[in-house]
This record gives sequence, structure tokens and C-alpha cells, in this order.
Amino acid sequence: MTVDDHVIDSLRRYFDDSYEELKKEWKSNQYEILADCPSFKATAAYHEAIKVLTNGCNFPEIAGDQLKRSIEEEAEVQGFWKELNK
Repeated sequence: MTVDDHVIDSLRRYFDDSYEELKKEWKSNQYEILADCPSFKATAAYHEAIKVLTNGCNFPEIAGDQLKRSIEEEAEVQGFWKELNK
């Protein structure tokens, strides 16, 4: 899977900032588990997004079905408006 590097680089900057915040929160010893830290969800989301863009989708069949459905729905809407404007 080829993804423009600038997309990953952009996400990486957000991840790096969020990760630094997560480390500060964790090192403060205010939280019992890492997931309790306020920046955990954002950091995990950026990490997962980078992983998916780098390695490809973990569920290509599901993603394929969702994308196909979106394309078909869009075509249906465009067809509706085209017929309406005749």
C-alpha cells in the first residue's frame, strides 16, 4: 500500500506531541493504568493511524465493503439529482 509520506509525517508530529504529554502524565504517578491518562486515547489513535497507513488495513474485506457501499450510495445520490434536473 502506498501512502504519501507527508500524511504519515503530519500524523507523526501530532503523535510525537501527544506521546510527550502522555509520558509526562504517566511519570507523574497520578494514574493507576496508562489508559487513565488524559492523553492516552489521542496518542493511541495517532499510533494506530500511523500503523494502518504504514502497514495497510487490518481488515481489507470490511474496508472494501464500506468503500464500495459509499461509492454506490454517492452514485445513487448523483443519479437522483441528475434525473431531477432533467
